[in-house]
Amino acid sequence: MADLHKQYGDRVQFLAVYVREAHPTDGWREPANDRLGISVAQPRTHEERRAVATRCNTVLAMDFPLLVDGLGDAVGHAYSGMPDRLYLIDSQGRVAFKSGRGPFGFRPQELEQALLLLLWEQATENQPEGPGS
Repeated sequence: MADLHKQYGDRVQFLAVYVREAHPTDGWREPANDRLGISVAQPRTHEERRAVATRCNTVLAMDFPLLVDGLGDAVGHAYSGMPDRLYLIDSQGRVAFKSGRGPFGFRPQELEQALLLLLWEQATENQPEGPGS
């Protein structure tokens, strides 16, 4: 995602939304997280969720804004965001691309293809009509 942001960030707004913790220590614990030293309980307050999201943002070195879903998980539910998912929203607020569920459906290259198509469509819509049109 960092590469996509670097390449297209001047034309597209990138946002990430931190939703419910996928593999909390007090839930579906993931042994790989234990091996990596990632030990996070499911946040019980918005402040805890913000703190976990901030750590996530730091560890992943994301260079675009990270928003935090509320404890009611409204964004996560509306966009089927668990455990992770990629979306492209066009300038009219419509979903132009929706990836499969992560981690196996997390394919930035498919997002890039959709992004290129959307940028091309927008560029051709905004071109002036040629002579004799």
